[in-house]
Amino acid sequence: MTYPPPGAPHDGDHHELAGLDFSVRGEDAGEPDLGAVLGEYSDDASGDDPAGPTFTVANPPGTVTVTASMDGHVHQVDLSPMATTLTESVLSEEIVVIAGLATQDARSAQYEYMLDGMREHGHDNVTTRDFLNRDLDLPTPEQARAARAELFAARYAGEE
Repeated sequence: MTYPPPGAPHDGDHHELAGLDFSVRGEDAGEPDLGAVLGEYSDDASGDDPAGPTFTVANPPGTVTVTASMDGHVHQVDLSPMATTLTESVLSEEIVVIAGLATQDARSAQYEYMLDGMREHGHDNVTTRDFLNRDLDLPTPEQARAARAELFAARYAGEE
């Protein structure tokens, strides 16, 4: 089905961009001033600081630092001035690797938090730990530290 072009139905002048026509209201059109309406309103959820603890990992050269929130989402990426010496592909790979480690640290904190909660309810046993590790795929803090040490040893061997 074809639709007639916008404009008056019997108007013979149909321009291809007629659908994008719009008019702008003037200053005196009675638009409310949102600043006056909202005052000093600020959305607390949109702040720069995440709610709860954060987990920060920096690569050994110090060019990339990534902070993740407790849920594992990357909150912030900081780059040192030395990062400008890296190619775009190397820098992006470095950010992804370090972000993965920060996320892993956050997930290991989830493991510890949930294990503590289960202990409070009397469920501190092998089955609980297995559930957190295998079923929820949460690494233990020891596993997160070991993975970081292994990655740093392999990736940055010989770097100062």
